[in-house]
Amino acid sequence: MEEMKFEVAYMPKEVKEDIPQVCVLVDVLRATTAMITMLDKGCSEIILTDDERKTLGGLKGLLNQETLVCAEDLYGNVSEYAQFSPSLISINDMDLKEKRVVLKTTNGTLAGLSLWKSGNEHILVGSLRNAKAVMNKAVKMADELGTGVVIVCAGRENGQIAALDDVYTAGVLLDYGRQAATALKRIPLFKDSAKISTHLLSNYQDTIHAFEDSGSGETMRRIGCEEDIKLCAEENLSNLAPVLEFTEGSSIVVKNINEVIYK
Repeated sequence: MEEMKFEVAYMPKEVKEDIPQVCVLVDVLRATTAMITMLDKGCSEIILTDDERKTLGGLKGLLNQETLVCAEDLYGNVSEYAQFSPSLISINDMDLKEKRVVLKTTNGTLAGLSLWKSGNEHILVGSLRNAKAVMNKAVKMADELGTGVVIVCAGRENGQIAALDDVYTAGVLLDYGRQAATALKRIPLFKDSAKISTHLLSNYQDTIHAFEDSGSGETMRRIGCEEDIKLCAEENLSNLAPVLEFTEGSSIVVKNINEVIYK
């Protein structure tokens, strides 16, 4: 059997440039979890941005009741230009069926742009909420392309430092990746970065304790969104594994194609 390589980039800047690979982007508290949740609620399209006002201005003719803004400020609170924030508490209260959403978060958008600029064309949106589905798809894509899988953590402070919650999540995803590779008769080969993430799992009683111990968890408590820690820690509530697409104007788009990866 042939090997399939698995790696973890603790920050987007660690991703190798112009190397064929399947990337799984993780910003578990809260960007990628928010994206999966919105798609499951029937959102038709998510446009990622680092400037919601500029993106809204560019949409012009598309601006109507079908376009909503989900954005946070530098402190994690809802942006003054948004109808709601990336908090899952806020998202769960929204009617998003057939709606287009412009999304801005502190780290997730920058991570997506960084991956694209590094020459990566195969980027999936990962979280614990769709852990099994996204790793099944990532492994299948890697098998077809003859490449490896790298889980890319968005990190904190504009992707300049590692985030414990993302690295822990990578460890969980790797276990699903191992199972998927084995099912395809491939030998999963964990590089050192992947081994570090998997070893981290044994240091915590469960995912909630790991998230609470992270800097992101501290932010959730500070802004009164501690419930998001529990909601983002839930596994396999979604069977979606969406991909990031890039338009000619360098916009990042996640479309709801309703592709069921597993049941």
